[in-house]
Amino acid sequence: MAMTIRVDIVSMERPIYSGSATFVTIPTEAGEMGVTPLHTQTLSILRPGEVRVHQADGSIVRYYVGFGIVEVQPMVVSIIADWALTEADAQGIDAAELEARLAEEADYVRDYEQRGQLDFTSAQSIMVEAAERLKWVRAMRNPGGRH
Repeated sequence: MAMTIRVDIVSMERPIYSGSATFVTIPTEAGEMGVTPLHTQTLSILRPGEVRVHQADGSIVRYYVGFGIVEVQPMVVSIIADWALTEADAQGIDAAELEARLAEEADYVRDYEQRGQLDFTSAQSIMVEAAERLKWVRAMRNPGGRH
């Protein structure tokens, strides 16, 4: 039997996942991080993207997370995100509506940039998160588009 690591994913709204995994991939500020049991202790900033939880039976469960933090201990991974989506959540999201919101946010950012009233880091965070969320929703709806 393969060695496993405990994985907990929580958002501000609800717990998303709690279980075991043989491997976890996590989007961090420094790039994608792969975690196995007995991984060295790490604390990192979470960036918007896909978390893939590889389970002992060989299946992979995907989650989408926003900004947050990730703490890795040798036998525990804790992911705390502003918000998170499950694969089932992706099926209930209207991609066209998400595209429209992304366009609205781009207009918002552009308007404030022109007036010099926008914190660039905040604007960049808004756009990155929206674009990554849309990309993930499309991938979940198109099985051929998965990683």
